[in-house]
Amino acid sequence: MRMSMKSNAPELQTGLDALVQKQMPFAVSLATNMSIQRTRDEHLRLEYRKFFTMRNKAWFNQVHSIRNSTASHVRKTGIALAAIQRSELPSPAGTRKKQTKRAAYSKFMEKHVSGGVKSPESSRNIAIPIEANVTRRKGGAKAGAVNKSFKPKTVMAANGYVFESNGKKFIARRKGRKGAKKQEVLYALKKSVFIQGGYNPERAVRRGMQQFFGPMMKRAMIKALKTAKLR
Repeated sequence: MRMSMKSNAPELQTGLDALVQKQMPFAVSLATNMSIQRTRDEHLRLEYRKFFTMRNKAWFNQVHSIRNSTASHVRKTGIALAAIQRSELPSPAGTRKKQTKRAAYSKFMEKHVSGGVKSPESSRNIAIPIEANVTRRKGGAKAGAVNKSFKPKTVMAANGYVFESNGKKFIARRKGRKGAKKQEVLYALKKSVFIQGGYNPERAVRRGMQQFFGPMMKRAMIKALKTAKLR
């Protein structure tokens, strides 16, 4: 028996090189998207918890909405662009917004980054909840929000009143049986509040992308080659 074998290694190598180049935009875009997802869910969430109480995961995701990279943009420009930003802002060109039920108002968070004085937008005072007395929603899309029955307008429309003590104003209501009602203080009223600032989402995102992009790129390239057609 006689066997004859011929090698087409150069042609095969050329084909593989072409395949890699063809799939590279998809791999880079996929790696960017996987990395930015991990970055938000780990590094950015950790940074957030240093400054805020995490009451609602869904609200956190809306406030830090992901705009994914697209392979078509990478092919056209050679740049993979993705973003994490407030849900009410328009998506940067070359990105694709993840679907959300509705945008979350989060402009107020700018002050927690830069610091400064927060003033009331539509009233004379800012109502600051007395957490021991004001209850919040425990679940659902609005988890963490003050329950409707405890909102300042609702309280004032029912049995609420404003009183002053030691030069400070408060919102309170009467609670208990007739003749034995006790005063329940719900809010402290202030004309303005100074916010220290220091929340740094940009630093957290940079740190996360540096950690995750390398490993994610390897995984994305393997997936890109597995799903590609050789011919």
